[in-house]
Amino acid sequence: MRRQAPIKRSSTGQRTIAGSKSADVANLDDRPLSIHITRDGKHLVVPLPYELWVLGVNSFEVVRTIECPNPEPSVCEGAKDGQLWIGGHHLYFGSVFSTALTKVGSKLGDFVDRVALVRPSVLCGVGATGEILWDIDKETPLHRRKVSERSITGLVNLDGRALWADGSATAWLIDPDRPSGYTQLKLRATSPTEVDAEGIAALGTTTTGRAILCARDGAVAWTGKHLRVDGERFPRLAARQAAPLACGGDERHVYVLRPKGLLQRFLIEQPKPAPGEEDSFVPLAEAEETRLSWPATCMLVLGTGHGPARIVLGGPQAEGMLGRLWRVDPDALTWQKVAPGKRTLVEPRPAEPEGSKRPDFTPTRSKLTGAPISALKVDAVLAADPSQVFVTHGHGALLERPVVRRLASDILPGDAILLPAMVRFREGTARPALVLWPGTPDATREPPPLRWLAWADNPRGWIELETPEIRKQGWSRADVFPLQVAVAAAPATAGNREPIPDKWVDPELFAALARECKKLLKVLWE
Repeated sequence: MRRQAPIKRSSTGQRTIAGSKSADVANLDDRPLSIHITRDGKHLVVPLPYELWVLGVNSFEVVRTIECPNPEPSVCEGAKDGQLWIGGHHLYFGSVFSTALTKVGSKLGDFVDRVALVRPSVLCGVGATGEILWDIDKETPLHRRKVSERSITGLVNLDGRALWADGSATAWLIDPDRPSGYTQLKLRATSPTEVDAEGIAALGTTTTGRAILCARDGAVAWTGKHLRVDGERFPRLAARQAAPLACGGDERHVYVLRPKGLLQRFLIEQPKPAPGEEDSFVPLAEAEETRLSWPATCMLVLGTGHGPARIVLGGPQAEGMLGRLWRVDPDALTWQKVAPGKRTLVEPRPAEPEGSKRPDFTPTRSKLTGAPISALKVDAVLAADPSQVFVTHGHGALLERPVVRRLASDILPGDAILLPAMVRFREGTARPALVLWPGTPDATREPPPLRWLAWADNPRGWIELETPEIRKQGWSRADVFPLQVAVAAAPATAGNREPIPDKWVDPELFAALARECKKLLKVLWE
């Protein structure tokens, strides 16, 4: 009788077979933000909110998890194998072989949101208020430029130089040898005036060192030698489907990941037919697309030495409460041709006479005054009249935002709504909760994500179900997620909002979980 290899569990609770050489799926405790491979090709480094996960490239087995104070850490490998530089609110130094982190430098906040190692001793950081070149050995800045606040959409290392984008139609190249002057890089088909849809929303590189630029309107470009744009494609896409989430490529194709699991690829150049087969040669499609089995938000394209399943994808699962990594073989996917499109360039508008512009005073969000969310009573939430809703701001410290009751018809598109809910943690405890349901008046953008608050034990009060607050309660994300959710009601309101899953809206389960919570006396409130 053949003996089975022993079954063991990883730190995520995923069952794996000891000694297995490869796995196609790995479960994560939160949604992955990006995926990186170490220089030796043995490990994947996956940043999650407030955490880094180190996994085996082939086995997907979790080697270790590293707690990080940054809510959205970015990471790059250092000059020596295994060294890690971690950006975000602050700059940290770590290693794939240890869980310890060391804070580096001071006054680097908003300069190191994204980091990339451009030379063995030079680190480039780009953030909301500027760029910096950091001398690793001397721990001093070699170059610093401060600007007005902006958002950073990408940073990559290009052969000893740093290419970054801030959402405008131009990407910028920093050369450590000449830091006083930046080089511009943009698509050839770019309007002479600023157009928001032409802004570069994602940057990437191919395995052969080409730079990839992806715009909000779906346009894709890649560079050749001397960093000149070598190819451009303009697929026809709906506005909300066009936003690029991640990109990468190999020697043959550029891959672009888009919302709802749409993966597109664009041919860099046609392969040359073998001698004597010129007449039977069938050219490859210039642009193709496929739907993935799960929605993905980040991607890594590996070289040919990593086998046929050379694309690693990451995305959310369980309504965004958990995460997942999986690998696919691009040649095994079902591809369909993409209709080519063309970018319509926008000419500058003629100058309008002074005083002819009329400002739009249409309100998009309410002016609210009231007690903060932290003062909201649990009994008031559980017994709330469904004809009215709790309204709060969509910005500011969450627990300090004012909250008032209003009719659903009075809600403005930019208002955030608090939906009363009951949840059951994965470990079994039922608790009162609130779903923060933000909105935006812009119908062309993806709506803001849902956020969760739950009633905590120590101290008693509302907390946001984010990793730092979960840790303070002595819980782990594996204890909490996924949640069993029961929302009392989800009213129809103005604004572009993320859809509430139909299975969440269950008044009977909401009442049953509330009775269970009160009866067990495990979760207490005044």
